[in-house]
Amino acid sequence: MMRIGILGGGLSAVTLNRFLKPESEILEKEDRLGGLCRSFCTQGFHYDVGGHILFSKDAALMEAVKEVLAGNLNYCRRNNQILFKDRYVKYPFENALGALDKEDVYDCLITYLKNENPKPRNFKEWIYYTFGNGIANNYLVPYNSKIWKEPLENMELGWVERVPRPPLEDVVKSAVGIETEGYLHQLHFLYPATGGIEALVTAMCRPDAQVITNYEIKKLKKSGRKWLVSDGTIEREYDEVVSTIPLPELVSCLEGIPAKITQAVSQLRYNQVRVVLVGVNHEGLMDKSAVYVPQADAVFHRLCYMGYFSRANVPAGKSSIIAEMTTWNRHALYQVPDEALVERVIADLERLGFLHKNEVVATEIRNFPYGYVVYDLDYQRLVGCLRDYLQSLGIQLLGRFGEFEYINMDEVIRRGKRLAEQLNERFAANNG
Repeated sequence: MMRIGILGGGLSAVTLNRFLKPESEILEKEDRLGGLCRSFCTQGFHYDVGGHILFSKDAALMEAVKEVLAGNLNYCRRNNQILFKDRYVKYPFENALGALDKEDVYDCLITYLKNENPKPRNFKEWIYYTFGNGIANNYLVPYNSKIWKEPLENMELGWVERVPRPPLEDVVKSAVGIETEGYLHQLHFLYPATGGIEALVTAMCRPDAQVITNYEIKKLKKSGRKWLVSDGTIEREYDEVVSTIPLPELVSCLEGIPAKITQAVSQLRYNQVRVVLVGVNHEGLMDKSAVYVPQADAVFHRLCYMGYFSRANVPAGKSSIIAEMTTWNRHALYQVPDEALVERVIADLERLGFLHKNEVVATEIRNFPYGYVVYDLDYQRLVGCLRDYLQSLGIQLLGRFGEFEYINMDEVIRRGKRLAEQLNERFAANNG
C-alpha cells in the first residue's frame, strides 16, 4: 500500500488529498489549514490574505467549486475601480478611457493605435508594446512597479499571458464613451457566504483527511525506499512525498545539498505581503469590490472591501477595507514596524478620501513571508535548476510556492486534481 506525505496544508494540499485514492497525510506547521487561503477575524471583522475571489475560464472546474461550496456561496459581479488622479475609473483601465480628461483619452488612444514600440524583451517593454505609451505611463507601469518592487525591465515575459490583452474594438469604444467590460472571465465571481475564503479550504478538505497541524518540517530525507519527515521531535514515514511548502523552506530541510542548489534558492525573488484591516463605524465601505491605487505616494497598491464580497464579513452597521502591500528584505517597507504601518495606511486612506480617522473602530495587521512569485530575468534558470534537482530526488512539487509559479486558485485546484490522478494511476499499477 502506498502512503503519501503532503508537506504543507494550503489549498493545493487539501485538493490533492481530496482526490487521492492511496492513504495520505497532510503536515501543516500552522495551527490550522489554509496557507494563503486563511481568513482572520477581529472584533467581528473578517478578512482574507488580500483579495481572494473564485473565477475561472474552466466551466467544469467552476461547477466543481460550486458543488464543494454548495449552500455557502455568494454570486458577485465585479465592481473594481482604479483611483486615477481625482476620480474613480472602472477596471480594467483600458475599458474605461472615456472617464478620463480629454487630453488623457487622446494620449491613451493615439499611442495604442499608433504603437511604434519595438518587440519586447522584458515585462516593461511588453507593457508599452501591448498597450501603448499612454495606458502604460498613466496606469500599468506605476501600478505594476508598486506590486513587484522590482524594476519592470528586470522581469521576464514567461508569465505575461496572465495579463489579458484588450480587443482593439473595446479600447476604441471605451475612448468614445461606449460602455465595455474587460476580463470577462472574472466579471462574475463566487465567494463564500460565510467563513471567508478559508471556507473553500475547509469544504475541500474531506472529512476523513489525516491532518497533523503544528508540525513544522525540519528534516526530510530518503531512507531506502521510504521518506522520513521530522519536526525535530516526531518522525513520520511515507512512500512518496508531495511538497506544497515554499521552495526555500523545502530545500532547507534537505541534507547534502549541492552548492549550486543552495545558491539558486538564495537568489529566488518573491515578495512578502503585509495586510492591514481597517474597520469603520458605518456601512460606507460596501459599494466596491476593490480599488487599485497606482499613486506612488500611497503605501498600498490594492484595497478590498470585505463587506462587498459578503455581509457576513462585517458587523451590522459597519464596514471595512483591507489594504495590501508587497515588500521584500531589500525594500524600505520591509523595516517599517507594524504599528507605524497601520498608522500610515489610515493616514493615506484619509488623505485619499476613503475614510476619516475618527471613524476607525478596528485595525489589525498581518504579515505573510510568501505572497507573490517575482519573475525576474533569472527566474527560468533558477527554478528550472531547482525543479530538476528535486525531481531527481523523487519529490513532487505542487502549489503556488511549491512549484514557484504565480497561479490563481482555480489553477491550484486543477493541478492538485491532476497530480492526484497521476498518483492514483501509479497506485493502481503497483497494485494491479
